[in-house]
Amino acid sequence: MTDSRNFVLDFIYMTFNKVTYFLIVASVFVVLLLVGWFLVFKGGSGIKLNTDRAAVIREMRALQRLETASFTIEKIIDGGTSGNVFQQFLFGDKILLIAHGQVIAGFDLSQISESDIEVEDTTIRVTLPKPQVLVTTLDNTQTKVYDRTRGILSPGDKDLESKAREAAENSIKKAACDGGILKQASDNARKQLTAFLSALGFTQISIDIPEGSC
Repeated sequence: MTDSRNFVLDFIYMTFNKVTYFLIVASVFVVLLLVGWFLVFKGGSGIKLNTDRAAVIREMRALQRLETASFTIEKIIDGGTSGNVFQQFLFGDKILLIAHGQVIAGFDLSQISESDIEVEDTTIRVTLPKPQVLVTTLDNTQTKVYDRTRGILSPGDKDLESKAREAAENSIKKAACDGGILKQASDNARKQLTAFLSALGFTQISIDIPEGSC
């Protein structure tokens, strides 16, 4: 009888210890969870954020060329000699080029200077340089000479295709500008930089962007 009672007492004692240990661990976990929540959501303002002007300039310049808009355009370029049908038959040299190209617009953030950034606590005002077309390129895999016609006495212009490609690049760039690529670049830059500056710790953000021209 005594052995049975001792067994029961030992079992109760062990169970009590396990429950106590579990409660202690659970309590510590809850305390740590509450402390973490407080630091993130309540004590975040106590964390030192590097929001001085020089640091912001370094961070923005590190972005270097910020590409914020891209247009893909196809153009048909008709180039070569001019004249009547007879002149073309004898001396003409005409080319028909189907050009496929891309225009990328954005900002050169290496131009940012100290006067372009105003910082006060977690409030920042940034003035960007003007948006510009950064790149205009032809996709050589999709740009093709559709037709090339030479007169029977024409020696041919060895540079005609190069001239047509140059004209295609200019035409594609103009089409992108007419389509508002610089405005789109500005709108996208404002969104991207607002997110970027928010990540640095700023809560009041103003971004001024002057109007660009192609």
